[in-house]
Amino acid sequence: MTRDTYRVHDDRDPVSDAEMYASLWAAASFPRLPDDAPPELKKFAIDIDDPKRVYAIHRASRRHHFQILVERYILQIRYGCQSKTCNTATCFSCRKRLAGAAPVRRYNATSARTLAIYMASQDNPEQGLCHNSSAPRPVPEGKRPLKSKDVPGDLRTTPVRPQDSRSRRRSIETGQKIEEDDNDAKESDRKDKPSSRKSSMGDAISRRAWPDLTSLEEPTPTDHRSFVQNVFGTVAFKMLEWLTPRNLDLLARSEDKNAMLEEESPADVVLMDGSKETKTCVEKGKNSTVKESAPAQDVPMDDSRRTKISVESGNHSLHAPETTIEHSQEEIAQHSSSSPEISYTSPSELPTSTNTRPDSRAEEKRTPRGSNQGSHSKRPSSLRTKSDPLEPVPKSLVNKMTSEPMADVNPTLSSHGNSMPRCKMSKTLITSPKMQMVDTGPALHELKFLPPARILESESPSLKDDESEASHDVQAIRNKPQSVPKETRFSQLAPERQVSLPQSLSYLSIENIELLCDILQSDGTFEKHFLHPEGLDETLKRQRNESVPLSRTISIQNSFPYLSSVKQQWRSFIEQSFFDVLSRPESLLRSFSDDKGRLFDTQTIWYLMLRMTRVAPSLVFDSLWNLAGTLFKPPHKLEATYEWAKEFQSQEVSSQKALSNHEAAQAINICLHALVAAAPLVSDARQLANMSRIRSYGLAMRGREASSLEPATLCLQYEDAFTNDLTVRLARRLFAAISTRRRFTELLNLQTDIRKDEKPQPDVLETVLGTLKFLDLGTPPIINFPDDERDLHEKRVPTLILDWTRTVMLQEWEGAAEVPSDGPFGGALATMAAIYKNRKSLLLGDIHFRTEYFAERLDPVEMPVEWLSFNQNKRNVHLLDYPYLFNPSTLVTYFRAINYSRMNQSFEAAQATSRLIYHTIAEGSGSLMPDKHRRDRLYERLRTAASRFTVLEIRRDHVLVDTFNSIWRREERELMRPLKIRLGEDGGEEGLDSGGVQQEFFRLAIAEALDPDYGSFTIDSRTKMAWFQPGSPEPLWKFELIGMIVSLAVYNGLNLPVTFPKALYRKLLDEEVTELHHISDGWPDLANGLTSLFEWDEKDGLVEDVFARTYEFSVEQFGTLVSREMGKVSQWPQFADIHSSTNPEDAPLVTNENRNGYVSDYIRWLTDISIRPQFEAFKKGFFACIDRRSISLFDPETLQSVVEGIQEIDVSELRRVTRYVGWGGEATHKTIRDFWSIVKRYDIEQKRKLLEFVTASDRIPVGGMRNLSFTIQRNGVDDGHLPTSYTCYGILLLPEYSGKEVLREKLAMALENSKGFGFA
Repeated sequence: MTRDTYRVHDDRDPVSDAEMYASLWAAASFPRLPDDAPPELKKFAIDIDDPKRVYAIHRASRRHHFQILVERYILQIRYGCQSKTCNTATCFSCRKRLAGAAPVRRYNATSARTLAIYMASQDNPEQGLCHNSSAPRPVPEGKRPLKSKDVPGDLRTTPVRPQDSRSRRRSIETGQKIEEDDNDAKESDRKDKPSSRKSSMGDAISRRAWPDLTSLEEPTPTDHRSFVQNVFGTVAFKMLEWLTPRNLDLLARSEDKNAMLEEESPADVVLMDGSKETKTCVEKGKNSTVKESAPAQDVPMDDSRRTKISVESGNHSLHAPETTIEHSQEEIAQHSSSSPEISYTSPSELPTSTNTRPDSRAEEKRTPRGSNQGSHSKRPSSLRTKSDPLEPVPKSLVNKMTSEPMADVNPTLSSHGNSMPRCKMSKTLITSPKMQMVDTGPALHELKFLPPARILESESPSLKDDESEASHDVQAIRNKPQSVPKETRFSQLAPERQVSLPQSLSYLSIENIELLCDILQSDGTFEKHFLHPEGLDETLKRQRNESVPLSRTISIQNSFPYLSSVKQQWRSFIEQSFFDVLSRPESLLRSFSDDKGRLFDTQTIWYLMLRMTRVAPSLVFDSLWNLAGTLFKPPHKLEATYEWAKEFQSQEVSSQKALSNHEAAQAINICLHALVAAAPLVSDARQLANMSRIRSYGLAMRGREASSLEPATLCLQYEDAFTNDLTVRLARRLFAAISTRRRFTELLNLQTDIRKDEKPQPDVLETVLGTLKFLDLGTPPIINFPDDERDLHEKRVPTLILDWTRTVMLQEWEGAAEVPSDGPFGGALATMAAIYKNRKSLLLGDIHFRTEYFAERLDPVEMPVEWLSFNQNKRNVHLLDYPYLFNPSTLVTYFRAINYSRMNQSFEAAQATSRLIYHTIAEGSGSLMPDKHRRDRLYERLRTAASRFTVLEIRRDHVLVDTFNSIWRREERELMRPLKIRLGEDGGEEGLDSGGVQQEFFRLAIAEALDPDYGSFTIDSRTKMAWFQPGSPEPLWKFELIGMIVSLAVYNGLNLPVTFPKALYRKLLDEEVTELHHISDGWPDLANGLTSLFEWDEKDGLVEDVFARTYEFSVEQFGTLVSREMGKVSQWPQFADIHSSTNPEDAPLVTNENRNGYVSDYIRWLTDISIRPQFEAFKKGFFACIDRRSISLFDPETLQSVVEGIQEIDVSELRRVTRYVGWGGEATHKTIRDFWSIVKRYDIEQKRKLLEFVTASDRIPVGGMRNLSFTIQRNGVDDGHLPTSYTCYGILLLPEYSGKEVLREKLAMALENSKGFGFA
């Protein structure tokens, strides 16, 4: 499974998820629907009270978790753990254990961070973490704590004690009063000593001009031979590590610590985290702070204290460093007067960012500071505890949505007329930008939050920020006056403030999507991306039937161009709506379904995803990635049976409910359409097929641009789409979810089998593919599309889904033929298998599924042999179990490799036995059997075990009889050995078998076996195809021997000059023959007649009147018509029973009601029942030499080409692959040109004779002409000799004749008299 990283925390970071979300809720800005939104859109607006549904909070939390992961990995890589038996590959302790006594070099900071970022960026990053306790991190010299004797007594720290929020708030309130008097005294002191402040500032600047970089250095042993140290240890690379967020913070702390030791007047200030800041006033107002434990008494606060404000860049990665800018406390207090600090409140009471209207601000009630003592701070409803609202949020807090009454709420009207509550503002957060949290020591990660005066803006990581506006805001804060009157401060800190919850859309209708996408495009706030096309112009936009497009309501006052702030407000709301709707299953399914819960047609879903992915692709794909995480949640029915399901539910913090199988299939369908929409638009289906073919090789482009199937621009656009990090991440999680859902379905069906009271659950992939067949469903299109676009789209979706499955498989593949059945690879493979099963309804061919990338990287000899012994299980599968991934010629290579391996094993076993016998009973003084007669008798008995070849001695006049006698009762180990044929030696032929004699033998043997005069087979007069004779008089053992002849030929890699219908090969592969197209090649006239009967329209006449067929199957056997009524009997009479049985006399007629059954029954009787005994005997002989599993690599067409070869002969292709020996100019020689001129005019029979004369076979081998050896060798200059050939090597010995007519005559004479061998 693929899970998010929200549960990964650093072992030194006690911040819980509840505390983090509470802090982000108080700091993040809340998007609201702008005022100029159309009324139709306002109807969909809803308020959100869950922090996890706010896009800005989601981004910040993910960045926080990512930083935690990176730091965890850095500690793991550099320092290891405390376990001595650690087996985590990236843990330093594991490296030390595996190295033993050998030295182990530690990663430096830069290389460790680079590796950590890569590992944390994976889809399931927590799997690589070491779960043992982290090893202590060595402290550098510059970072070691000062000894107590070197530190003044008033700077020494005491142990940190936890302090509850009540006492903390009392100390703060008292400190604020003392702080005001102290500020007045300091103000007068600053006026009396201007010169001294100036000189002191100069000294401070001179002291701090060069930062102490030693605080960033870590102890590393020096090794001058280390390449890593010589490269990464240079100053240039060290600077990269100095600029990380952690080291910048350490550097700032080291400067503050050095300055603190030189300051004179320390002052302790209580912070909101329960610690103290010891401050000293430096000339010119420069301050430094040191944290101490919080005492129980009140301590005055220094109003000139400086605070760090984190300004986030809206266009940064998750691990981008934060930029910190310092401002004085006076600036913060002054800025806070306009945006008061916010305490933890209920979600309905929490404030918005800067969307408070001026008129509502004037109505706020001024309340003295002491007026809040009787009230308590509240938290968001999803984060509040019931024990004590003022206590810090415990770590074990579970985010549950609760509704509680709000006492301190005054109803007001929001900007859109909705009744919104107003809350009292607490002053506890005014003096510090930090949130109330549990008191802890220094954490590995410290969340840096903005004060409410400068709340974070919700920026998309993919959208470019307006840096000038951000810098202008910071400069404005700096330029504000440094002092604020007490009266103003009191009056501005106390009043209440109207707050509004963040808003989103309940779901996205088609009109809403069109409006929001148009707004992003017109405002220019859409995301810059690499998908193509970058945007949709008017020619590509489509509209819903009878719908009116929505538009913004622009008044006269707002008729000018939109301000950037308004555009930003629209962008923030649109991003929030996209994120909220697409991340939740219920809103997603509602957006892409009609009122009855049925999904839109596939082209409408694709178009809507196309619109959204061209304006905010990163947001869309990331939101769908979050949605895909809900697919891993087990159904509730599994909780009662399996403990792991209960544990998963208890560990799952998401509030989303488990999806049903149907809902999961709909969500997967929508996500798949989003992936399809990421691909570039093409103009026709040919481009789709070509690009799919190119990517099946694992390439972006085939060869050079001039020879590529498609232009380089389109290839690169495809590469951009299929290598995009977010799209690939979504595809990986989606296919991993598919494999998980299929496991859930198997478990549910297992329970159904036990209970037997429910229907079995359908496979999720079958449900998904069922929605893709929109033409079969008859679903009317929601959006108008031209017919040519709809024709293109029905090929686009399945083709691109296949491309995505292939992309994930190639990325996840580890180079082995055994692959996992789950995870991203297993889900992608299962998806491809389901599409292959439904390929005909999806208008796909076998070529769409071939992935040449695998075949090019697998061993063609060892891998097929290992596959024979591989047993498929729930964990692993083998690639050869999915043969459609490979080219047919590659499968033939694997098949022959299997046969060659078995042949080689039998040969070596016989050879070893022969050597053992020879050394045991050899002649000589030490022989165990001195009697020669006994030795010969023993040799004769052991000949079967010791013979290295299977030798058949065949007379040319009795080929079939001698073949039967030679292979009858042979042991299997004999048939497995290499075959040698001695043909016609009794007649004086001198054929030495190097392959050509075998071809001649099988040609003669199979021709005699299939002769209709023998009564075993029949030959169709039109197609010349052979089929079994129903009720044949020949015994069944002869059919078995004929099957063995075919098996021997295939086992030895030879083709047979025979033509069987594809129905035979379907039966050999255990596939049913039930359709008319299954018999159309063998019985074309019968297939046409049955098709006419099946499609007949009775408007032109009744079926029984027009066709006059009876419901029976009839065959003519040796001049006698034999019929049986189909349906009453289930077997065909054999030859001995023909005369004793009678034909039916009252068989019913075929009518309109039973014609469908008649067609199905006739096909079944023709291909099965009537020839069942003969076929079973033939099948037994066929598998005498061939492994049954090995032919499962083939489909019927490929198996037919393996047995019969390819009958079509292309002379042009044959000429292209022909080699020439001894002709000087080769193909340009006059005799060669005359030869091809003559052959080009041959008919099909003469071409076959020529091919048989040269290669001993009239068929082209599997794979085409490139696998054929055809050579024309010059054989002197003489008009008296005929052409000859070496059939074993495919060489034609052609003399150089004087003219073209002589060549024509001699070649025709040789082809007509080519029987027999001289030397083969």
